[in-house]
Amino acid sequence: MHLKKQFFNYVIPSIGAMLVTGLYFVVDGIFVGRGVGTLGLAAINIAVPYISILSAITMMITMGGATLASIHFGKKEPQKAITMFQSSLLLVFVFSALMTLISFFFSKNLATLLGASDLLLKDTADYIKYFVMFGVFFSCSNTLSAFVRNDGNPRLAFWGMIVGALSNIFFDWLFIFPLQMGIKGAAIASGLGQIFACLMLLSHFFLKKGALKLGFPSLSLHRLMQILKTGLPEFVTQMSQPVVILCYNFLILKTFGEIGVSAFSVISYILVVVIGVFIGLAQGIQPLLSQSYGKGDAISENYFFTTGMKLNIFLAVIMYVIMLIFGKNIIAVFSHDPELITLAYDYIQVYGISFLFASINIVYTIYYLATKRTKQALLLSVLRSFVINTLCIFLIPALFGGKAIWAGIIVAEAIVTLIAFYLRSQGSLKSSDIVFGEQ
Repeated sequence: MHLKKQFFNYVIPSIGAMLVTGLYFVVDGIFVGRGVGTLGLAAINIAVPYISILSAITMMITMGGATLASIHFGKKEPQKAITMFQSSLLLVFVFSALMTLISFFFSKNLATLLGASDLLLKDTADYIKYFVMFGVFFSCSNTLSAFVRNDGNPRLAFWGMIVGALSNIFFDWLFIFPLQMGIKGAAIASGLGQIFACLMLLSHFFLKKGALKLGFPSLSLHRLMQILKTGLPEFVTQMSQPVVILCYNFLILKTFGEIGVSAFSVISYILVVVIGVFIGLAQGIQPLLSQSYGKGDAISENYFFTTGMKLNIFLAVIMYVIMLIFGKNIIAVFSHDPELITLAYDYIQVYGISFLFASINIVYTIYYLATKRTKQALLLSVLRSFVINTLCIFLIPALFGGKAIWAGIIVAEAIVTLIAFYLRSQGSLKSSDIVFGEQ
């Protein structure tokens, strides 16, 4: 009972926080779809892969540092945990500031590189410039949220994201409708929401609610490389969705034109929420896995892994059923365009089958990352994010025609799941034990 309570105390706020983070993008999509139009939706979708680099590298540093900090807590080494936190936060700050400068001065070049057509170039460049202008706050809110959760305060991590989301909704309405600022307003609204989230999360440290402290760490190249190495699988995992979006953007723009990209942009918003749930659960069990590993408690480690796996599979099935039943209604929230609604619903009916395999793959990756099995985590991440999915997305339609365009991602995720089962079967449990929790 103690382990079950501990599991849900961490997992529920973590899923909630990721859902709220997803709302930043979803609310942008709804307001842009209604206030700017379908071309605005397409422009944001073109920008997503680049913006995701900011998120992916932030989470690589964050999860690397948070994993190492949790292991040190498990070993009763609080000062080392504090140093890991401070080093991670400094690294995130420096990186996000650099990204802000690049985005501000080279936004049009980036938009062109991402494949924006002449019709979408200006809006895509504006969204990149003004969204990443707040990159420091976006990155720091994600880092602070993870470390606050690891420092025994998952509820504050959740409420920090709630405050940010509510602020984002208000500013989206204000900037897009009364002030008529268009796509630029949507980007700025997201940034202001992240500022409020940061302020909320910083209260954990100012009020001394946990063991972690703000401060400037002693600089150590070895420590920074350790953080990056440990978090590298998380970076690759985070890049999976934007790589998929980038591949499909090129295919869809060629096959269906701008309306096809607009329809896929709605699916991308839905995917942010769906994949966010899977990642939220995985990030929720990360500190529990890392602390169990640090203590040498194999029983707890296995419990958190198998329970997380079963819950993620259950959530994947539920979300796919919701998409089948209410998909058209959900899509219509973004746009009333009947052609867009029909296209997007056709997309999600097939694409949604991949949810089951993605939910399994994400838990496997975070398990290996949290327990310092970096090679296994990195192998699964690279195969899922850059190799197998890219090959399948382009190869399956080439072999079986345009109607098979959405089968590529299903095949890719399924292959990675089989590889994950094989890797685990070589370890302490058989692959069947992982899914059904036999011990």
